[in-house]
Amino acid sequence: LMQFSCMYNTICGNNITESTYYGLYMHSSSHNDISANSITQTKPVGVTGLYLGGGQFNIIHENNITNNYADGIEIFSSDNNTFYGNTIKSNADSGIFITGSSNNTFYHNNIINNPVAVVSPSTYINFWNSSYPSGGNYWSGYTGVDIYSGINQNETGSDGIGDSAYTIGGNNTDYYPLMGPFSNFSISYQEETYYIATSCNSTISDFQFDEAAKTVSFNVTGEDGTTGFCRVIIPNTIIEDLWQGNPTILVNGAPVEYRNWTDGTNTYLYFTYSHSEHEVIIVPELPSFIILPIFMLTTLIALALYRKRKF
Repeated sequence: LMQFSCMYNTICGNNITESTYYGLYMHSSSHNDISANSITQTKPVGVTGLYLGGGQFNIIHENNITNNYADGIEIFSSDNNTFYGNTIKSNADSGIFITGSSNNTFYHNNIINNPVAVVSPSTYINFWNSSYPSGGNYWSGYTGVDIYSGINQNETGSDGIGDSAYTIGGNNTDYYPLMGPFSNFSISYQEETYYIATSCNSTISDFQFDEAAKTVSFNVTGEDGTTGFCRVIIPNTIIEDLWQGNPTILVNGAPVEYRNWTDGTNTYLYFTYSHSEHEVIIVPELPSFIILPIFMLTTLIALALYRKRKF
């Protein structure tokens, strides 16, 4: 798919695979919206999944760019573009290759299992995170830990963001690397489209939003015996309308403690659990006289299951 000198177009929902040239080639094109495309398995002639040359003010989001012959994304002489929510995975040479380009912004992307995550000369400065608490990108090669929180990562308690920055090279740094892959889910609320996102070290499945019941639910799955965490990003409109600013998080029906932050647009909920497979439901605040019986019941069930397994 090739675009030359195009403006104000939307390229959405395409499955681009086994291309004999670039998967998606855009030259001298600006102010375009490229989203929800799958760009995979370019052939040796093709080289790169997505090429952006001489373009400005494009928004590239929620694309799956994987298993391409050379680079996932190549950016040449292109400034002031925004890349967010993309999965850039298992490309043969690099995830993102940048030359002659500055002031591009990357956040909430999953950059996974590429031989080199990013190739970028130090003379060009791009931005690799959003502000706190929104955060940066998920890097499969990141080895930092998450013990602290806060804008300077020096406050007690985890927040789903790495305590140390991820250095890309030169002047390019992700100051708020995510500790788990990012997933984005579109929902319809009062006939408008909103997005609820997660960043978790668990596999997320069966995501559902029920406006009438005032619930958000999904399943989390991970290796038995490990600690799971989830960071859920919810628009403040929904936080206030559905839960009056005080949601309750239930894991397998039991309320769990959580930490929260807001940036004026979204609320960020962070909580942990012991892995295997669990159902997570976010509901309106439960009265205290209901929480205690639920806690006692779930404790008794867990004890009974433990005794049965031991026997």
